[in-house]
Amino acid sequence: MLTKRLAACAALVTPGGVVCDVGTDHAYLPAELLRRGQCTRAVATDIHAGPLEAAKRTLTEAGVLEQAELFLCDGLAQVQPEGITDVVIAGMGGETIIHILEDCPWRRQVHLILQPMTKIPDLRRWLAEQGFSWTEQAVQEGEKFYVVLSVFHSGTPGILSLLEQEVGCLDWQSQTARRYAGWKQQRFQKLAQRLRQAQRPEAEQWETLAETIQKKLQETDGKGETSC
Repeated sequence: MLTKRLAACAALVTPGGVVCDVGTDHAYLPAELLRRGQCTRAVATDIHAGPLEAAKRTLTEAGVLEQAELFLCDGLAQVQPEGITDVVIAGMGGETIIHILEDCPWRRQVHLILQPMTKIPDLRRWLAEQGFSWTEQAVQEGEKFYVVLSVFHSGTPGILSLLEQEVGCLDWQSQTARRYAGWKQQRFQKLAQRLRQAQRPEAEQWETLAETIQKKLQETDGKGETSC
């Protein structure tokens, strides 16, 4: 049984394709995809030997080890792109994801499914600058929110607004996305208050962003618009 964030990643994988799961840990995602028949082959990588051994056990227990390849490497360093349709990088910081993709010469050839844990605005900016376009969804597990990006290379570099950097490209009709945006709005409002008390000039931009999110939520109630 996949967690909600991994299930969201799995739902984006190309049916009948070949998936590469970077930083696979226990290989829960590729094992489930292969078990369902959603992909024909899976590649799993991890930088540490322990998790890769755990991945092998998971794939063996699922009866799909023969359909998988395991690589002990940093990111995609040892992976050849032939046949790969989707690359999943989930559960890592945005800066680590950028590092992995910067070191991958074939990153523009495949569908990227990214689930960053930190530095998400940095990742969004980098993707836009590199000519990628994407859709985005918010996933909630308990009190925590995660974002999952479905990314393709469009070839046209772009510059994101502060709203697009910080909140992302959401379906504003989704109740989870709206809760996520509201949570972000509260965080930005508190940040603005702290900066205002410290007499910092950047307080205004965060206050404006919080107001923009609040207005966007009001304007798009039930309309299903996206932010970018």
